[in-house]
Amino acid sequence: MALTADAARLAEVAPEYVARMRGHQRRNVTLMILDGAAFALVLSMLSETTIIPAFVEGLTGSAVLVGLVGALYALGRYAPQLVGAHLALGRERRKPLFVAIVVAQRVGILAVAASAQLAGVLDDSLVAVLFLLSFAVYAALAGIVGPVFGDFVAKAVPIGRGLFFGSVQLIGGLLGFGAALIAEGVIRDNPFPVGNQLLFWAAVGGSVISLVLVSLLKEEPLPHPDPRPAFRTTLARIPGIVREDRDYRRFLLGRLPQAVAAGGMGFVVVAGLQEGALAPSDAALLAAAFILAQAVLGFAFGALGNAVGWRAVMVGGGAMMSAGFVVASLGDSLSASIIAMALLGGANSLVFVGDQNMSIELAPPGSTSVYIGLTSTALGPFFIVGPLLAGFFAPWLGFTPVFIVASVLAALGAVLSLRVREPRHRLDESVRVDGVLP
Repeated sequence: MALTADAARLAEVAPEYVARMRGHQRRNVTLMILDGAAFALVLSMLSETTIIPAFVEGLTGSAVLVGLVGALYALGRYAPQLVGAHLALGRERRKPLFVAIVVAQRVGILAVAASAQLAGVLDDSLVAVLFLLSFAVYAALAGIVGPVFGDFVAKAVPIGRGLFFGSVQLIGGLLGFGAALIAEGVIRDNPFPVGNQLLFWAAVGGSVISLVLVSLLKEEPLPHPDPRPAFRTTLARIPGIVREDRDYRRFLLGRLPQAVAAGGMGFVVVAGLQEGALAPSDAALLAAAFILAQAVLGFAFGALGNAVGWRAVMVGGGAMMSAGFVVASLGDSLSASIIAMALLGGANSLVFVGDQNMSIELAPPGSTSVYIGLTSTALGPFFIVGPLLAGFFAPWLGFTPVFIVASVLAALGAVLSLRVREPRHRLDESVRVDGVLP
């Protein structure tokens, strides 16, 4: 199995480092897959598209606040990524920073559970504020850790990375699917908000297991990294990257309309609840369908990207997202909602499998974290605007027009992605980058 495009460039200047990291690859891949499985529990219990919106809707009955859930997650998940990217620069080792951010994120998850526990004790409005603030902290730390984790993976898994990402999606997703089915029973068998509170504490337990696994990862010191520049210097590089790297620019342009479209995902369950097609416990069934599809199709996308490259993954994911919103706009039953969420779950695997790998392989090895962070930061405003627009227009126009517009935007992104050249076709070209590593 050949090295990925970025690892092949790194091996030209640091072959011993790549060889040593390959020696740790089996251990690291095993630990990261197990970590993904443990954190799948957390993601299923803190799902920003199902469990969290349903909890906020039950607490407040406000479509605007439901839209705010998606916006807060997007703001936290994407806006701070350049901070994480900058922190990863100039380091011989990424693991200490990675572990420190993971610890802080677990504190945020604990705050989510603790604030939800106050429901019925304090005024619902105050509980909603505390809960959304805690959720925002959790999301922000997820954003900061993203480029650090991606940079670690880029160096730790130089071969078969697509299968690695796909396996994390599959194994973690299958476990998350089972957890979502259990969550449905917990919510159904316990009065609101007790069922939700139990789920949030389960998320705390899963996050602690994940932390232990992350602490066992191994890495080698990267030879001769450039000193980390001032943050303003890192930011100053951004316009040049977008201007000079045509394929990266086209990749972003293809993902922008899809990022806006993704804002409609959280409203599939809300539409069903408000229109009477779904019972409150059905939110967990939709979460299960979303997670299972994300797992299975995420693995399929990982294998596809590993075999033929990541452009095909971006196009296929956009088409799947468009189809999911078409089903959501036409159906008004539990079965239609499940099909829609399954398609949208498969498309959502683009964020983890497609965006990460496209950014990593387009980037010179010394700029991996910057490309990853830039991708998320550039897409972040569009992920934020999407749910806010959906929450604003849905009460006026209804949910069907929101889903139709989202479908058109997702299809547009798929078409624009066809203009991106596959990263592996650029290996014979020199890519200029400041610093020692090419």
